[in-house]
Amino acid sequence: MDRNDEVVMRRTGPSGLEVFLGGADPSRLHDWAADGYRSSREYLFWSRKVCGLACLQSLLHGWTDIRLPMGELLAQALDWGCYVVEPSGKVQGLIYRPFMAWVGSQFGFHCELVEHTPIQVSGREVEPGQVMIASVSPEIRDPNTREPQRGGHLVLVYAVDDGVVRFHNPSGYSHNSDSASLPMHVFERFHAKRGIMIRRTS
Repeated sequence: MDRNDEVVMRRTGPSGLEVFLGGADPSRLHDWAADGYRSSREYLFWSRKVCGLACLQSLLHGWTDIRLPMGELLAQALDWGCYVVEPSGKVQGLIYRPFMAWVGSQFGFHCELVEHTPIQVSGREVEPGQVMIASVSPEIRDPNTREPQRGGHLVLVYAVDDGVVRFHNPSGYSHNSDSASLPMHVFERFHAKRGIMIRRTS
């Protein structure tokens, strides 16, 4: 995750956010072929768009013996319509309902859509064996960001206790991507009040 430290975010307006690379070409820092990508170009195109698949990959590693490289997960997700690439090159996704259908069918997880629900409520359902992929602002990596946008990025919330939200952030900094934590009232500022609750069924 140290390559994430090269990612820079810059406001382009009240609701706009530009994400770009401030340092070295990450395809030279990362073994994209081992991740199942067919080329460095494919890796660069998708690497900042697969946060939801990174959350799923974490679950597969924690709950199952399934080990699939990101490129293979992406191919399956595209087949199921979890992402749609427009002719312009813009990507729609992660699209929740196809993702839920795929994860349920392929991996046997029970999924439930979360909408219009603050973290103070949805967080009560997070417990051992049940997590939430939550929609937040990418700016959550910098909790002191003022008036952040909501949504646009996905994190894996694995525990909510004593007023603290604990989560994996696929685009977090190297020191906290695997295990970040924020007071609930801070997390709430970035949270879009939607996501997917996922339960282990076996």
